[in-house]
Amino acid sequence: MLAVVTGGGGRLGNVLVRRLLETGHQVRVLEPGSRPESLDGLDIDFVSGSVLDADDVARAVEGADVVYHLAAKIDLRPRKDPMMVPINVEGTRTVVEACLSRGLRLVHTSSHHAVVREPLDQPLNEERPLALDEKCDYHRSKAVGETIVLDACARGLDATIVNPGSMVGPHDYEPSMVGAALIDMFFGRIPVLLELLSDYVDVRDVADGMIAAADKGRAGERYFLTGDVIPIMEMVSLYGELTGAKVPTRALPLWVGWVLLPFALAGSAITKRDPFITADMLRASVSNEVVSHAKAHRELGYAIRPLRESLTDAVAWYRERGWLNA
Repeated sequence: MLAVVTGGGGRLGNVLVRRLLETGHQVRVLEPGSRPESLDGLDIDFVSGSVLDADDVARAVEGADVVYHLAAKIDLRPRKDPMMVPINVEGTRTVVEACLSRGLRLVHTSSHHAVVREPLDQPLNEERPLALDEKCDYHRSKAVGETIVLDACARGLDATIVNPGSMVGPHDYEPSMVGAALIDMFFGRIPVLLELLSDYVDVRDVADGMIAAADKGRAGERYFLTGDVIPIMEMVSLYGELTGAKVPTRALPLWVGWVLLPFALAGSAITKRDPFITADMLRASVSNEVVSHAKAHRELGYAIRPLRESLTDAVAWYRERGWLNA
């Protein structure tokens, strides 16, 4: 079976490619530019191209049995990458139309922040409406991307949507935002934390959930591939235990971040570097106390491993890369 993965060199994409190869799939990856380091040594068919180019997408999906659409940009900075919204929205449209016209099965990757989170004291699940009025451009773009998929399902597209949570684990080549924060914390570059809640899930479990979604997911349905919601200090304490690093021992209320925001932006303007905190980061830091993956567990057989195992493997990966060396 030939599986096509757009964005297959990214944080989740390269792990999905590895899992697909391990389960006997042939894999073709669509990525812009040259073959990235994250795919070195893997027996894949690499297609250099953009999801914004219909001809590139057509070349990539030719002969496919299933398409996993992961290509996207995440940007929570004040000055956004101008390509973020086009790739997240129009890129999704291009892939959707290619799959629809060829009768291909599609697994579309969205985000657990693509749905409305309020009220926060109620479990977050697949029944929430899409966050089309979300102030965060990235989250809103993922919500719009879902509407494109769902509208095409009404026209006959065989597509399932998956909504991953905050991912940890190995094969984090970039590193990701979570990975970069963990590395900074190891070197004491994050002396103070804010009181955050987030669900953490192993990237390998998400990849396995996506493969299960291709096999078992219902067309026009979304599935949360999320993990357990963990307070930031519990996460940090475990990380300190595993690395031996001196980590922060307290967290400040989230509202302090909003107070610090103007100073962070002013400092960024002076240094010409990205601010250490942004409005979109603060918005993304608000979570429901329960983020449910019960539907994925029930219908897909989705299962998650303990955070300790995920962090242990992530730390081993960062050490192997030399990122935790003095």
